[in-house]
Amino acid sequence: MENRSSSGDKPLDGQFVAALETIHCKSLLYGANDEPAKLLRACRNNGFFYLDMRDLQDGFLQTIEDIYALERDLFELPEEILRQYDIDRLSKGKLNGYKPLGRNRGGLSDGKDGFESYALPKDGILSLAASDFQRPEIVTKYLPSLRIFATTVAEAAQTIFSALTDLINIPQDLPALQSLHRSSYVCNSDIIRLLKYRQLLPSEQGAPHIAHTDIGSLTFLFTKQPGLQVQRSASKPSEAKEAWEWVAPAPLGSAIVNLGDGLSMLSGGYLKSCLHRVIPFPGEAEARYSFAYMLRAENEVLMRDLRSPPVVGSKAKSELLTSAEWFEMKYKILRGATWNREQNWMLAGGKEATAA
Repeated sequence: MENRSSSGDKPLDGQFVAALETIHCKSLLYGANDEPAKLLRACRNNGFFYLDMRDLQDGFLQTIEDIYALERDLFELPEEILRQYDIDRLSKGKLNGYKPLGRNRGGLSDGKDGFESYALPKDGILSLAASDFQRPEIVTKYLPSLRIFATTVAEAAQTIFSALTDLINIPQDLPALQSLHRSSYVCNSDIIRLLKYRQLLPSEQGAPHIAHTDIGSLTFLFTKQPGLQVQRSASKPSEAKEAWEWVAPAPLGSAIVNLGDGLSMLSGGYLKSCLHRVIPFPGEAEARYSFAYMLRAENEVLMRDLRSPPVVGSKAKSELLTSAEWFEMKYKILRGATWNREQNWMLAGGKEATAA
């Protein structure tokens, strides 16, 4: 399908664009229209959808613009200042700090990535942690906007988790999805991630962000620029085995939401975590900026199908990974620290979360 959902600032004429569902968060909260059915269809088919969040919080559009301004100001800082907040030094769990260009595995010709990122911990933004988090002064300036953003996205996420708990028939004697992703829970792994993809030279080819599925449960992505692609399975023998479609930027105040491995695991694969990547959009000649709120299950949650009977016995439980263990394992693959070809399934999120 061609250009069916180019709803953002950048036209995608002449390109194959993913036709994603648009879900209105307030309507989903009240079960209005066919929003629950649209949500389940999106989560079962490709794991990506647009979420209209404009009615959730007064001033939310300005909050989004503030965070765009923050990331541009932040990435304009000299690299020697940013490296003082190196994510490998500040945070064992990669929850706070700066990742320089080329540190992770990527799809460029040298095997490295083509983006910088800065992670901001939810616990620090909402003052849940026992101590304050280290940060450049420019981040402090935008803390009020970051708090509004974090609480608004958490509200939207709870609406989605609550609807999915009912839609996939999780038994009442098992924990609901929303109870495993509490924004008030301390020592969670939720982060706001600011990203800057460098401009590639005409002679360069490849994907600055390698094809992967996300580690956590839900990702709320905001960007004004194209570059994101999702993988679509071929529906006809004549089609390529693995076709890629562009995801058009969402209107201001809406997010591109995608499911991660965590939510797929908690549903036994019933809900889909979709493979995606970032590559230069044809004709784009500038750096690409985006930011995302990434929600993960609480650290001690066992990554198992909640629709099946509870796991009993210490041996059976020891064979399952916790959310924190799964996060650490996959992050090592993304970083390239332990990768081998037999572990490609971890990039694509294709197996049960069982201990090695």
